[in-house]
Amino acid sequence: MNKVLPVFLFVMLFLLYLIVEIFLAMATYMYLNLYHPYTFGSLIGFAHGLLNTFSTYLERMSPDLANSAYRTLLGELGPKSVLLLLIGLIVSALARLVIWSIKRAIKR
Repeated sequence: MNKVLPVFLFVMLFLLYLIVEIFLAMATYMYLNLYHPYTFGSLIGFAHGLLNTFSTYLERMSPDLANSAYRTLLGELGPKSVLLLLIGLIVSALARLVIWSIKRAIKR
């Protein structure tokens, strides 16, 4: 019983952390969309270019795989989805940096 409680607490904290990360990513996405439309538009353009670069690279490396990938994954992914993914990655990295900084400050 004593070994189950720490594992349970770890799982609950991990799930809470994931929920907070998702919420922060969505809040950042909505904030950029509502209050900074020019920046949001340029980020959408960047994400569109990234998606096009990825599809071009995939077509050059494996044309057969590119056809099936475009019908399934690349056809469904739009630049806004890629932008949300990138914002999620950045928010996650910043959240982990903040947590790491707080842990390091507490240890001193």
